Amino acid sequence: MEKSYEYLIIGSGIAGYNALKELLNVNPKAKIIMVSSDSQFPYDRPPLSKYYLRGEMPRDKLFFEDPSFYKADNVEVKLNSEVERIDTKNKEAILKNGTTIKFNKALIATGGRPRKLNIPGEEHAYYLRSLDDADKLKNAVSRAKEALIIGAGFIGVEVASSLTTLGVKTTVIEVKPYIWNTFVDEKISKLIQQYFEGKGVRFILNESVKEILKNNGRLIAKTSGGKNIETDLVLIAVGIIPNVEIAQNSGIEVNNGIVVNEYLQTSAKDVYAAGDVANIYDPREKRRKRIEHWNNAEYTGKLSARNMSGGQESYNFISSIWSDIFDLHIESAGDTMGYDEYVIRGKFDVNNPNFNVIYLKGGAVKGYVAINRDYSELEVLNKMIELGIDVSNKKSSLQDENFDLKRLIETQ
Repeated sequence: MEKSYEYLIIGSGIAGYNALKELLNVNPKAKIIMVSSDSQFPYDRPPLSKYYLRGEMPRDKLFFEDPSFYKADNVEVKLNSEVERIDTKNKEAILKNGTTIKFNKALIATGGRPRKLNIPGEEHAYYLRSLDDADKLKNAVSRAKEALIIGAGFIGVEVASSLTTLGVKTTVIEVKPYIWNTFVDEKISKLIQQYFEGKGVRFILNESVKEILKNNGRLIAKTSGGKNIETDLVLIAVGIIPNVEIAQNSGIEVNNGIVVNEYLQTSAKDVYAAGDVANIYDPREKRRKRIEHWNNAEYTGKLSARNMSGGQESYNFISSIWSDIFDLHIESAGDTMGYDEYVIRGKFDVNNPNFNVIYLKGGAVKGYVAINRDYSELEVLNKMIELGIDVSNKKSSLQDENFDLKRLIETQ
């Protein structure tokens, strides 16, 4: 006999976990089942490339809850399990092992998987997405003296920082002309690159890896520019592909992720999506996008839960990103690419970076990238983005560190 639940959560990442917590917050007695392909109970992912990889955080501290939390009478978690498809008409999830789960409302929070390069010898490389991946990588790092990282996005740069801190000589190769190309413009990219190079990281830009060979226990990466890079370890970090297969198999609309409305509802009644896999319309930027960051996963996980519980709350979130590399704390929010002009507040110095690049469009603050800045400043900028305040005649004030940015809000 198939079991029936009020809520089905597919996926145990940041979005899935926060949805579970919020559902229980709204209705502590709600009958909920979480189905996850992961082998572990929900855990935090950002430390995997940083504190955990460096051995600064014990494994048990990664987990959000004690295992006993998932043994409540009204909560069930099925690990190492995959949903094949959803029968949206009969509200049943069919698992790959053939079992079915009946539900009233479901959330797809399946995240993404590492993008493959599809090159010869790729099987010799590591990826970093799950805790199992991190354990394998950590073990390999303990034996490595040199490492090659393919991809200079967030994961690649964070791991480069960690490996260098551990004394592993690290090279990063990136196919684009500058690092962090989807997130920052060239001026910030160059400064970050110079900062990394000062710490000993080597960069090869405008090149890709075409093949990975194994030779006498070591690896040789052949590049598009004709280089042969000899190393002990290769990590591929070239982004993720959203896990949309369940939606595709269920007749749910997919387009660069699972398409949702402002309430995070999919094209199927009573089926929602959240986190990295959800394609959301951003009312501020007036465009659809898929956001692959922790803060958005937390927000959409909670929002979907409230709406599944009967709410009608529209998505209204300023997309934000954060990272820690070496002794730099980086925070960013809003749109950092589609701007008319920018203002630099603080010390734009490679030796001691402490600045905020504030991006303007149509006279209003649209986004920022901040390094080692006080959070109170960021809170004010977030409010300015939210309110769409015209600062076209206040650029000198934005730039002046002695000027209290709160005054720009108070005058509205």
